[in-house]
Amino acid sequence: MRIKTVEIQNFRTLESVSIEFDSITTFIGPNGAGKSTVLRALDWFFNGKPGDLTEKDCSFGNIDSPISVSVTFDSLSERDREKLEKYAPEGTSAFTAWKTRLSDGSEVMSANARSFEEFNEIRLASSVSEKKDLYAKLRENRPDLNLVAARTGKKIEEEMIKWEASNPDQLSQSPSQLQTNFFGFNSKGKMSGLFDFVLVTADLRASEESIDGKTSIIGRILERSVDRTAADNEIAKIVEESRNQQQQVYSAKFEEQLVDLEQKINGAVDSFSPGRKISVAPKELELQVPRTTFDVSILDGDTATAVERQGHGFQRTLLIAALQVLAESSEVSEGGVICLAIEEPELYQHPIQARAFAKVLRSLAENDSRNVQVTYATHSPIFIEPRSFHQIRRLVRGNHPDPSVEIHSATVVEVKGILSGVVKPATVDRQLDSLTTGTLSSAIFANRVLLVEGTTESAVLYGIGDKKASGFLEAAGLDIAPIGGKGNVPLAHALLTSLGIPTYCVFDGDRGFELRAKQKGKEAEKIEEERTGHISLNRRLLKYFKLQEVDFPEEQIQDNVAIFEDHLEEFLGKEWPEWVKSCQDLESDAGFSLSKNQDAYRKATSSSEGTIPTFLAQILEQALGEN
Repeated sequence: MRIKTVEIQNFRTLESVSIEFDSITTFIGPNGAGKSTVLRALDWFFNGKPGDLTEKDCSFGNIDSPISVSVTFDSLSERDREKLEKYAPEGTSAFTAWKTRLSDGSEVMSANARSFEEFNEIRLASSVSEKKDLYAKLRENRPDLNLVAARTGKKIEEEMIKWEASNPDQLSQSPSQLQTNFFGFNSKGKMSGLFDFVLVTADLRASEESIDGKTSIIGRILERSVDRTAADNEIAKIVEESRNQQQQVYSAKFEEQLVDLEQKINGAVDSFSPGRKISVAPKELELQVPRTTFDVSILDGDTATAVERQGHGFQRTLLIAALQVLAESSEVSEGGVICLAIEEPELYQHPIQARAFAKVLRSLAENDSRNVQVTYATHSPIFIEPRSFHQIRRLVRGNHPDPSVEIHSATVVEVKGILSGVVKPATVDRQLDSLTTGTLSSAIFANRVLLVEGTTESAVLYGIGDKKASGFLEAAGLDIAPIGGKGNVPLAHALLTSLGIPTYCVFDGDRGFELRAKQKGKEAEKIEEERTGHISLNRRLLKYFKLQEVDFPEEQIQDNVAIFEDHLEEFLGKEWPEWVKSCQDLESDAGFSLSKNQDAYRKATSSSEGTIPTFLAQILEQALGEN
């Protein structure tokens, strides 16, 4: 079985969310959006104990409503159905369980807390005969349900459960008299051995997970990898022999002495209370049969040191290695699934090691010989796979008075649909890798994005922000992403907006290209080729943004795009002479040309005098969402 869908209600920042899961599910988004909260909600569902949650875990003080986490599993195996029994009868492909913390603090886990409302009367029937009549009547009145004929009470219940498993969106809260407790994961219940959820939090210490315990990572590895039975049985024999030897020693050393003592005491007792005697015997020592346990230490050369004495990087590496071994110990033949949930897998990792870890996790999750599912919350592009764009879940939290969390996801097919008639599907496939892991590697994690053609535009616009305060735009959560030419604008814009990232675009109309080409001595034929290219790109972009298609657009500000009539430097030369002078002064001081030097352009812009051109100010206002 695998996690298919998770629904979370009233848990911390998550008032009400529904999340689809894949073999690997990657949570991204700004700080405080709720990425880690999703993982911790699942940890409570699978591993939580009564009392772990309090009123403080309710969303925004909503203590009168229950906290609820429901998980729908799919890909049920025969072994899963056999163990789940009536909760997943033959023919069902999915199974849902709910865990709820009620407002009084009590907790309930149920596998039938929700049901199809029209089935409730059938389930509450007082006799099998009445149940059959009600079921037959429902089949007659609701042929759209496509219910299968059933002649016994057991078969009717099985068919209703199958229907509910296939239609979870049509279920509502069951009447209380129909709900039953479901003993699940951290008890010895029906789910034991079917699904193992392992959470590695950002603050988890390797020293704690290296202790041989039932819930630690090392403990789980040992449980799966080492058979302690034979050794424990031998130890039990040794303990029993010790008990026997103990009695033999007592008999040899104390028997004569104790018999003499008993006679003396009993002689005195008999004179006061005839008929009663005492017995004196050595107390048997409590020899408990110990369970075999193991210690983990670090060997540095010949020196053994404790795990907690290692640096954060090595401790995290140890955790990663242990997770890999734990996941690799989960064979399909065993049936049990391991879900690795990792908060910030890049933490304390050298980039090369982080890349290796990302590949290991993906290979485990995509390997059919393993029963492994992976999910993590990350801020690193290393853990985003372009070809698995559909596995990204981006969380966004609203501002007061509506702080609710929204979850965005998209598929490459959906992005291609957005770009239909503008960018060819083959071009999307070819450019996706370089955009997501290169050009847009930081933009995907930003609050807002401003797409520009090149580093010059990026430097100048960042420099304008620096005039207010150093790093002003970055602090506002805006990433200005140079995408290497206007031909990449549509795909980049479609990718980002499909993930719910507010994105504004700027591109050059290049109206003055011909003059510059002639000044460089280009031939007429080459100039005509450039003209054709500029016109084609301009029209494609205007079509994408649903603007009037012309060969060379005029300067304009729209809701989602701004267009320079020619290009930025031409604009600055006309509209901001102080900027030109600032660049010249910087060049003079440096002693060489600063043309296309990003850092120099940013510094020159931030120190430029004069008034910032209105057009540039409007671009930043749009990008920041101030209009």
